[in-house]
Amino acid sequence: EKARATAEAMKAGGGPRPAATTGAKVVPARAGADDFRPTPADAPLAAGGLTRITCLYRGTDPYHYQLWLPADYASTPTLARPTLFIAAPGGKATMGEMADWIRRHGYIAVMLEESKNGPWEPTIGNFLSAHEDVVKRMRVAEGKKVATGFSGGARASSLFVTLAPGFGGLVFQGAGCSDLNPDGSYVVKDIKVKAIAGTFGKKDMNYSNAAKLKKAFG
Repeated sequence: EKARATAEAMKAGGGPRPAATTGAKVVPARAGADDFRPTPADAPLAAGGLTRITCLYRGTDPYHYQLWLPADYASTPTLARPTLFIAAPGGKATMGEMADWIRRHGYIAVMLEESKNGPWEPTIGNFLSAHEDVVKRMRVAEGKKVATGFSGGARASSLFVTLAPGFGGLVFQGAGCSDLNPDGSYVVKDIKVKAIAGTFGKKDMNYSNAAKLKKAFG
């Protein structure tokens, strides 16, 4: 199922990165975003706050993400920003405990809504549609994109970095990679990011994944 979904996703949106724009107009966002119509490229965005974005996968299927912009985004019109893509096992990802760090370091944050544990196609579709949208809409620094998530979101993130270019980091939270070899080790040949980290609680049911990650990546 995942192989089929991934193949369809790559055909639909996994090709070369579109050219980024010089950045959207940043003003307080309008309330009541339409759930089905894509958010216009010139829609107002909330600096130092969240804007809900609707984007399309395969040109027809609506997906959503919450966009966090640094407070000084508008006042630095030539600065491309590092960007964090966040997935959650139950969907509707948030910045959570990372919020203060994201704010201090001037990151754009992309929080996926439909990506969650379950069928792979919505997870992949949500990521690819959000990625394609945000690199057009915002000044995203290529090579400084990071994927992260907790539990099933971590496993999804290990796939995200193989589906789109320009990722420099991957942070596993409470789980390891998505794909396994027949011997139970992780499939990592397509994960080309320069920096990888993992955080695990010692009482977490997936704590053993930490050792498997270290063995896989060194």
